[in-house]
Amino acid sequence: MTPEAEAEAPVLLFNGTIHSTAEPYAEAMIVEDGQVAWLGSDETAERMAGDRLIRQDLDRALVAPAFVGRVGLELSEASAVTMAEVLDVAAQKLGYCALRLVVTVSVDDLADATAVQAALAETFTAAAGHPVEVYPVLRLTGVHADGGAPSIAPLNALLDLLPAVEEAAGRPAGAAVLLREVLPNLLGVRSWAAEAGHQLLIETDGIDAAEAVDAVVTTTKHLRELRQTPTASMPTLLVGFDSAERDHWEALLNTGVHVVLTGPGHLGTALSVGVPTSAVPGEGENPWQLVSDHVHSVTEAVSARAGFNALTRGAYRSLVGASETAGQLNPGTVATYAIWEVESLAVQTPHSTVAAWSTDTRARTPLLPYLDGETLPRLVSTVIAGRGV
Repeated sequence: MTPEAEAEAPVLLFNGTIHSTAEPYAEAMIVEDGQVAWLGSDETAERMAGDRLIRQDLDRALVAPAFVGRVGLELSEASAVTMAEVLDVAAQKLGYCALRLVVTVSVDDLADATAVQAALAETFTAAAGHPVEVYPVLRLTGVHADGGAPSIAPLNALLDLLPAVEEAAGRPAGAAVLLREVLPNLLGVRSWAAEAGHQLLIETDGIDAAEAVDAVVTTTKHLRELRQTPTASMPTLLVGFDSAERDHWEALLNTGVHVVLTGPGHLGTALSVGVPTSAVPGEGENPWQLVSDHVHSVTEAVSARAGFNALTRGAYRSLVGASETAGQLNPGTVATYAIWEVESLAVQTPHSTVAAWSTDTRARTPLLPYLDGETLPRLVSTVIAGRGV
């Protein structure tokens, strides 16, 4: 068998646990042509094994959908070399299959648009050639909004750069602004982004939660009048927002906003209200740490499943152009996953001191690592579209 033929041969993973909503008790999986072709038991897998299958013994490891993260770069750091290093670490050390890459561009940088465009083209062209999916964002800083349209004119210059970024990256690009810099002109900023057809990320650091909610609700009302309300396929992201007040979350409901927690937060309240919410770990942090932080939160613990989904399926829903089935391992979905060495598996619920080690099969709840607040799963490997990274 030639190396080319072997590379295309189906792979049978067995003797492990596959985190699948369709087959929650699967122990084995067949990956063929970059997709999940079959899920089932080791017993059935043994009968299916043959010369055409490459066998991979999981040694009791967990196979789960890989995580979605965020990486920020200053414009001065943006290069092909840096991009390759960042993406290799993301996949090989942290179990990421997709990243929102945020490159910060200042108002002063925009004075030399040619140089900025060249650096961005180099960076995102390199990103497009890497297996990790990169979703580009340009973050504008140095804006001094004063209520007049000229004060946010730099946003137009930033938006002009996005088509070239999209061409290099091969997917839609978004624009990020700091709410504390653009608050007096937030409606204009949101309207410009909507007219240009780009996702807007509003970073809320340094802004009181009540003030942020009021700004979003008020501007959304006016956007409705302009028929520019964010769509489900391109939600406005409220990055870094969090609040202990349920009223704040209820006010955000039906505004077309998706909240991105940038650390442990009130995920349970957000989900109970129904506000689309995901979470992103700190750069370089094992993603399971944030899941564990939410599970063991003193004020608002959630299940391990809720914490995990916020970093996988929930995160994908905030990305423009992502597949509706991304973040799942079911027959017919893309075979993108991470393999984790774990101490034990369980259905771990909020505040539970003893998890449900053996569950009623009718519940059909897939298992996840038992997170004790101290030890975390160890990454074995990351596979994107059927190929190891």
